[in-house]
Amino acid sequence: MVQIKNKKTIDGDTFKGDDGKYYRLANVNTPEKGKKGYVKATKELDKLLSDNTLVVKTVGKSYGRDVVELRKSGEKTTINNKMKRKGYK
Repeated sequence: MVQIKNKKTIDGDTFKGDDGKYYRLANVNTPEKGKKGYVKATKELDKLLSDNTLVVKTVGKSYGRDVVELRKSGEKTTINNKMKRKGYK
């Protein structure tokens, strides 16, 4: 497992880490750019990632991105599950 910080939130299920790599949340699907709900989902993920050290567990690859389970350092609940609870499945 690796620890990183969010550099840029791309959308509701993808972000760029401060290590320069792109990450996609495993088992989370949010609206794409231009679709209803895109802005809300992106803001939700950005809020969860902001100013936190993130623990990344890679579970696969997709389109050059690591597919990950992600949690804030010191927390047990994953950000993946937090997004799913908000309705993004």
